[in-house]
Amino acid sequence: MDEKDIKLISILTEDARKTLQELAEELGLSVSSIHKRIRKLEKDVIERYTVILNPEKFNQITAFLLVSASSPRRTAEKLKDIPKIIELYQTFGNFNFILKIRGSSIEEISDITNMVSNVEGVEMVECIVATKRLKETAWKPG
Repeated sequence: MDEKDIKLISILTEDARKTLQELAEELGLSVSSIHKRIRKLEKDVIERYTVILNPEKFNQITAFLLVSASSPRRTAEKLKDIPKIIELYQTFGNFNFILKIRGSSIEEISDITNMVSNVEGVEMVECIVATKRLKETAWKPG
């Protein structure tokens, strides 16, 4: 990956709907070169193209679960299977995992928290409910 690939990724992170022509003009490359670069990046760098929704427009509450587990590897596999978990990270420290969840009510957040608590190997779950989203962006290199 070179400097042009990093710049291309950065542009696509901001607006993945740009045409090959627009990308080529912005990067000073040919359309065919941009197309080849994107195809190459789609093999192992670009995981998918998606839409970022505003959760408030859907009356969604965001919460983060801090989870301790007796057998982190086995527990991680079970947590991956829970559809209500949006993001799952393994961590260092007092907790093995941080989970991002969303629900339409505190009751739904509680239900998801209980579901996670009942996963075999989970020893402790701490739930932190976000009161206001201040920033949420897609990560980009550079």
